Amino acid sequence: MLALRLCYVLRKLIPKLHPILIPMRYHLFIAVSLSAIIADAQTLLPTPRNIQATYDKDTRSTTGRPGKNYWQNTANYDLQISFDPASRLLRGVADIAYINNSPDVLNQVWFKLYPNYYKKGAPRQSPVAPDDLTDGLVIDSLWINNQLAPASAMRISNTNATISGQSIGKGQGIKFRIAYHYTLNKGSHQCTGEIEPGAAFIAYFF
Repeated sequence: MLALRLCYVLRKLIPKLHPILIPMRYHLFIAVSLSAIIADAQTLLPTPRNIQATYDKDTRSTTGRPGKNYWQNTANYDLQISFDPASRLLRGVADIAYINNSPDVLNQVWFKLYPNYYKKGAPRQSPVAPDDLTDGLVIDSLWINNQLAPASAMRISNTNATISGQSIGKGQGIKFRIAYHYTLNKGSHQCTGEIEPGAAFIAYFF
């Protein structure tokens, strides 16, 4: 900020002065002062330890760009969705192929069940009309790597769900097939819901 202010002052001042009228020592003083201020402005602020850890691992760089060891897990979805505008009932089957690109072994996979925002008893930041409260997102069946899994394999806590007991190594994948259904809210809109009879905005449905 100081460098910007000095540049602004110089742009206002120097055009009014003839170069011959400015002694050479002032030219040198201005150049040195400006360089010092710019260098001070570029000094790194204290770095939080969790951010410093990413620099040490070279997954992030101080420029803000990904480092050479940057990684990101991936998931590919194949969705089959049906929606009945009259009853606002949505049914879906999601086939998910999840790839672990991290250097660690994953023992747990997390899912977000955003329709549970309207589930009875769920905590929320904004009020929901009683008519919009539902049983939330219901899991009809769960398959893991083509094997039918018991309902207890997925632990649901409001809008969060976890599947534990897995061992997904670096570069390995896991497949899920999840059949589910829920009733879309009519009012109490939070980026999703019925707009008018026969028209609805359906978000966070997978």
